[in-house]
Amino acid sequence: MQFTFQCKKKRCSFRNSNATPLPEQGERYHGVFTGLSVEISEPTQAKSLHDSGCYGKGSKSRGGPASGDEDETLLLGLEESCFLAFYLKVLDIQNLSGTSLGWEEFLKAAKDLNDRFVENLACYLYLKSKNWVIKSGIKFGGDFLIYKQSPQHFHASFLVIVQTPADFDYYQPKNLKGVQRVAETSDKDVLLLTVVQPKEDDSNLATPEALKDISVTETIVRRFNYSSFVQSKQK
Repeated sequence: MQFTFQCKKKRCSFRNSNATPLPEQGERYHGVFTGLSVEISEPTQAKSLHDSGCYGKGSKSRGGPASGDEDETLLLGLEESCFLAFYLKVLDIQNLSGTSLGWEEFLKAAKDLNDRFVENLACYLYLKSKNWVIKSGIKFGGDFLIYKQSPQHFHASFLVIVQTPADFDYYQPKNLKGVQRVAETSDKDVLLLTVVQPKEDDSNLATPEALKDISVTETIVRRFNYSSFVQSKQK
């Protein structure tokens, strides 16, 4: 049986989009690491970055900064902040004292917040290499939601769960069933990404390029629906 992933359009007034998948070359953005996320407060930069790849979330909006309030900011997640700052090199990150954060400083701060940040970042880069639009999946009990195009136009295709070999005993079929049912109610499939690091020594992550040694494998979880299968064969 051939597998096709969900790519369901939203009913909305947005018909055409001029958004680019990545920030334009030469653009520079400035953000402040607040201890939980990276915040971009300058309105023009906030709108430009969100329109150039759907990065971040408005502090007073469901999507991009669209409330119209002057004090609304763009909040970037840890993984997308790292991607923009140290891989695309379009984002400058400072702490609350105004000191610029380099790779090692940001990595340490991110791991203090999430001890699985490295695994999540590896999966984020893996999904970005496949041109997915990536948003937080915490609302559905996962790590990420991924969209084939802008969330303004489409629903998420997959709920992504990041796991390591140490999690294999937990993610048994009976435990995955609950996650899969949650995803299924909103027309999503579950994508398990398994991260394997060659070594546990953090000194191997002295540079952003060091993540290339981490391997990511994917497994799609979908409940077999016999009725739908029979109907598809009768068409």
